[in-house]
Amino acid sequence: MPLALGDMLWDVLVVQFAAFLDRLTLRKAIEFVVIAVLVMAFVQTLPIDIAILFAGDTLMYLEIALAIRLAAGRDFFVAAFRLAMRLARLAMHALRRAHGYTISRISRRREPQTRPRLTPSRGSDDPEADAGIAWGAPALA
Repeated sequence: MPLALGDMLWDVLVVQFAAFLDRLTLRKAIEFVVIAVLVMAFVQTLPIDIAILFAGDTLMYLEIALAIRLAAGRDFFVAAFRLAMRLARLAMHALRRAHGYTISRISRRREPQTRPRLTPSRGSDDPEADAGIAWGAPALA
């Protein structure tokens, strides 16, 4: 019988406590500390059952504040995701446009472009065109 009691104590005090510590998160630890502080504060002025009731109400208010914070974080995440998608579309558009340019088109763009000169049309009804006289030259009479 004492051996069974020792095994039971080992299971409860070591094995189950270690499993509890593995599942313990920072949020749960903070909640436990807040509840303990609230219970101790209310025990000084109120009976224990009312103190636990007030502590539970305060914890509910903390949960509501957490839900609001999560909702605000979700909106921030959605806005950041939309911005990332917009930037990705812009990058894909620029990549498609850049893919269409060949090396010869790029080098042609770098060369200085010359303006074509305006020359008179060499029709048969213009006698000065046959003589090689440019437009705007003074006429000799």
